[in-house]
Amino acid sequence: MDGSLCAGSSDTLTKLLPKATSGASLISTSSPGRLEDVVSVRNHDLVPRNNGLRYVSQAEGKQRIRIGHRKSRHGCYNCKKRKIKCQETHPSCWNCMKHKLECKYPIQKPLSALKELAPESPICPITLQNTPTMFSMVDMKFFHHFLTVAYPHLPMGKDLAWTTQVPLAAHNVQNEFLMHAILGLAASHLQLTTGADFGSEAMHHRYLAIRGSNEAMSTVNHRNNNGDALLAACYLLAFQSSYMIDGMQEFFQTVRGCSQLNTHLIEDLLPLDCEQYFRTTKTEHWGLVRQTLINLPIIDILLIESAQQSLSALFSILSTPVDLDFYARLVDCVDTLKITSHLAYYKFLRIFQGINDMENANFTTFIDPENTKSRFLLIHFLAIQLVMAPIIDREYTGTRPIPIRNQTLWISSAYENAPPEMKSFLAWPKAISDCVLEELAGKQLPIPHVSILRRSEGLSKRYV
Repeated sequence: MDGSLCAGSSDTLTKLLPKATSGASLISTSSPGRLEDVVSVRNHDLVPRNNGLRYVSQAEGKQRIRIGHRKSRHGCYNCKKRKIKCQETHPSCWNCMKHKLECKYPIQKPLSALKELAPESPICPITLQNTPTMFSMVDMKFFHHFLTVAYPHLPMGKDLAWTTQVPLAAHNVQNEFLMHAILGLAASHLQLTTGADFGSEAMHHRYLAIRGSNEAMSTVNHRNNNGDALLAACYLLAFQSSYMIDGMQEFFQTVRGCSQLNTHLIEDLLPLDCEQYFRTTKTEHWGLVRQTLINLPIIDILLIESAQQSLSALFSILSTPVDLDFYARLVDCVDTLKITSHLAYYKFLRIFQGINDMENANFTTFIDPENTKSRFLLIHFLAIQLVMAPIIDREYTGTRPIPIRNQTLWISSAYENAPPEMKSFLAWPKAISDCVLEELAGKQLPIPHVSILRRSEGLSKRYV
């Protein structure tokens, strides 16, 4: 037989075709009376299409629309054994009735029994509010901003607690002040980093956070777990203060409050239902610090010597024991900075410790805005902190932006408000502040200024 074959009709052609399931050669035509090609296929059916034939796979031909059904999850023992669907009717299912079998169902355990068998959750249980406080979509934006970039870097090594345990604790009916502290900090941070006006929202949440914290502090129950919530709120209020133009006094107050509250909670050993995720001892803190103080940058000698000269001039107006003690800590830090950056960092933390160790009456007098001499000491402290920015930067983790612009504004404001005859005592801090602002703005540093942040060396890139 040659390669071409003619057929008079499609009926004649159909008689020549073997069954599709035999796997023999099938003949397809696109028009009646003409054989177009011969192919060898398996598992195909020949179906008519218009005036011709086409191949359809058995899988396609057998495809059917499936009717949904409910799975049997609590069937009787007989149906489970026979692996058939049970109707789950009581007292006997239809299958057992049909085969005249005794129908028995597994005993269902109550929910309370299942809870007892469940493993203990690693997350502290909380009591959610029955009527939760209403928050706006802007508040949700603040909350997201907090979880992603605005949460504090202190205590060191507690990033996971800030993004998991603290937000969870903020939903506790007793810790509404903590949620307001979160939103207030995020609003101030977002305003400082983006320029958007969230000042009213920030102050609203701050007011509610302070009021709620004071109420919780006065009624604290040593048997519940709101100690860490209070400490977290105190940290948040302290960091928010550093983002506020007029927050200098509140910053030192809340920093001192964090230290005292942490010490109080550790000494009292308050029993908690969950992990104490914020209470750190000095030994634990120093252990974390040592891991970051490797290959620290060396601060420019011109910056150190200019700080020494400014502090030397300031000594002549000091008289009280509190001022002199704080002054001695500043001098010790700067002198050590000339020798080693590693030890200078510890000396810098010792300045903070001096504030925390003050008696309450002395501290109140020391941070009084009308106390000019103490204010000059605090401004020098802020300037030294800016000079040591490439070193202090090691405290931070990740790539989150760290706002320091307001600290330069605190220095500038103190300089502008200082008596004319005393402005010279703040000339060095003002020069440091102006230099940092120029670097943050990306301007070329005029000679003889030296770089403080040293971004060209890959340092202090997170500061904004």
